[in-house]
Amino acid sequence: MKIYLNKREIEKYLNTKEENILIDNILNEYLTNFSPFVDEKELLNNFKGNYYSYFLDKLEIDSSDHDFYNLSKKYSLDKFVLLDENTYLSNEYYKDIKLNKNSFKEGDLSLNINAFNSYECFLYKDIDIIKNNHFREINNIGYFNKPFKYIELVKNDEVWMSITPHEIETMKSDIKKVNGNVLVLGLGLGYFPFMISLKKDIYYIDVVELSKGVISLFKNHLFNQFLEKEKINIINNDALEYLKNNDLNKYDYIYVDLYHTSLDALPLYLQILNILNIKKYNLNKVLFWIEESILAYIRRILLSLIEETINNVDPKIYLKAKTLDDKLINYLYFTLKEKTISNKEELDDLLKNENLKRLILDFRY
Repeated sequence: MKIYLNKREIEKYLNTKEENILIDNILNEYLTNFSPFVDEKELLNNFKGNYYSYFLDKLEIDSSDHDFYNLSKKYSLDKFVLLDENTYLSNEYYKDIKLNKNSFKEGDLSLNINAFNSYECFLYKDIDIIKNNHFREINNIGYFNKPFKYIELVKNDEVWMSITPHEIETMKSDIKKVNGNVLVLGLGLGYFPFMISLKKDIYYIDVVELSKGVISLFKNHLFNQFLEKEKINIINNDALEYLKNNDLNKYDYIYVDLYHTSLDALPLYLQILNILNIKKYNLNKVLFWIEESILAYIRRILLSLIEETINNVDPKIYLKAKTLDDKLINYLYFTLKEKTISNKEELDDLLKNENLKRLILDFRY
């Protein structure tokens, strides 16, 4: 890659990438170690309900730290959102799908009723990307002021899927987009198939799920409550094998929900895009759950390559790879070897979602 853009301008992108990572780490620490254990009386009495002040106190961050204050403003950390539970309780899945006891177990899987505690914070939407601010990543943090129950699917103490505000918000736009015949990769609790089955312009839905245990739990305790279950066909198969070995042209859309986070999504995302590109399937009709977060992670990898380029790193490092991240950065190095970036507009264009996807279509993992 040949970069002729002013180094100071490039450093704004690199500094923003580092700030994105820093904020992620800070939020992960709070959400993991403090948020589930909020002292409601302390929050309301000692901090007058000011969640940001409570957040700083628990992380032992000096509230007079001017640098952190400025960083908080950039990332809207001072805007914890009090959510309206009725927004989610009025959701069709919440209204129609019930468990008649708190837990059902089959092997290492369980179907449970869990709850957010009062004032427990969580990510309630996918990240927002501020493209005109060097691709700053804004997390959306919310909470309820009373306990909020939800259904979850758990395997060996790891949550595989839960019908929380995050699930509802991150699938909302894709539910609106799809029509016709839809292939869904990943069953979970069946939220996406349930919601799209209610649409008059949806005719049939094939759901591919590898785990027989997940299918069994779903059919025994949830599926009989689906209003339009005759539209839904569940296929016990490996999603990648199904994509490789079946005619996909009968589907108007493909929806992918096979992962838990943007990090474990990366290998599947890369493989599925490659398979569908080879099969000439219309990639505009392929929707990935939390794709904004997945592409943000790929953008960070590309920015790392740009940083190495302006620092004149020895190209020999791109001949060896131990991890998936290494393989991807090596691939991007050779793919972009003759690419020229002369101004900010060209760099912004390279980092846009649609161009990131185009870059990785031929990557084989």
